[in-house]
Amino acid sequence: MDKHLYCCQNTIQNLHDHIIPVPVDFNVNPTCLSGLDKQDFVDGLKELTDIVKSIYADIILNPAEYGLPLVEDIEYSPFNPKAAESKNSSHRLVSLLHTLVLCGELSGSEIIVNNKKFAEMCKKLKPMFRISNSKMIFKKLCDFGFRYENFVFAYPDNSNVIPALYGYMKNTPLKKETIFSLNYFLATEDMPPHQSNFAEYLSGDEREFYVRLNEFMLRDGYIVSSEGDYHGFSFSVEYLIDSKNKKRILRCYSDFGKLRAHLKLHSSDCYVDYTESLPERIKQMFRKESECRFCTAGCGRQLHRTFEGKAYADCGYWNGFDIVSYDPDDVKYYKQIILLETKAEKTNARRKGTEVAL
Repeated sequence: MDKHLYCCQNTIQNLHDHIIPVPVDFNVNPTCLSGLDKQDFVDGLKELTDIVKSIYADIILNPAEYGLPLVEDIEYSPFNPKAAESKNSSHRLVSLLHTLVLCGELSGSEIIVNNKKFAEMCKKLKPMFRISNSKMIFKKLCDFGFRYENFVFAYPDNSNVIPALYGYMKNTPLKKETIFSLNYFLATEDMPPHQSNFAEYLSGDEREFYVRLNEFMLRDGYIVSSEGDYHGFSFSVEYLIDSKNKKRILRCYSDFGKLRAHLKLHSSDCYVDYTESLPERIKQMFRKESECRFCTAGCGRQLHRTFEGKAYADCGYWNGFDIVSYDPDDVKYYKQIILLETKAEKTNARRKGTEVAL
């Protein structure tokens, strides 16, 4: 993903890149239909998704026209209120559409909005979803084919769009991060196994890499423990060693539409002969210390290891090693690392200071 100047632009780019095409047919939850038949709902949601994607692209180019705070991304930290507001302002478009639905009644292909209720609900939204400059957003929505007059919200070019919007938003809590990318999975009757959904966000070698690694993790009894969003990244998948040893060993998640994966390794010193024999492209991940996350200096939770004769002190809480190559043929190396780490943890090899081998 190209980096932009302002916090709001980069967050909206993330939402834009996580929008996935609506398939021509999927198992729609009947509660979302709002008077439409299944095919009309799919048609309306598809066009709505395309419109929102176009609007996001326009916001990235012209954030000031939507009233978004322009704070440079380099200034961002959760402790900088102005930068945080700029980042959170990326939610305003979908927050406004969601609130319109909750404060209105569907009448044919239009929503009749209770304006007083809309104003009151806008004030009660959490800071992350709060709507400011709504008039500017309404004006831009009209530029993309919507109509908002006398508290009536409509989309004249396609009579399926507003009922699809109404059914989708009415049945999806605003707290779900994927609602901001209008993920069609939120409108399905029965979500398929979470780890298979994740692959839909990937393509090419990254998709094949994840599919192979996931097949191994499931076949060898690792536990999928996480099915929710992870810090705003859609479809994170977390794997634990097993039901008894509930230590996380792998997490995969989508970062701006690209695969990211972390191995959480506590016992790499127990199989250093193997890690030092790996191809250079994979050894890179062991040449970087994991940064301290929540601990303070001298916390006593650091994990010490040695790699290629150099001593490293990793954060005992985070202890994450970023996978740096996603060639599907490299899955065999990561599988071996995972098996060695599992054996070391199950046999307490790290605590005993012993080596393990398969």
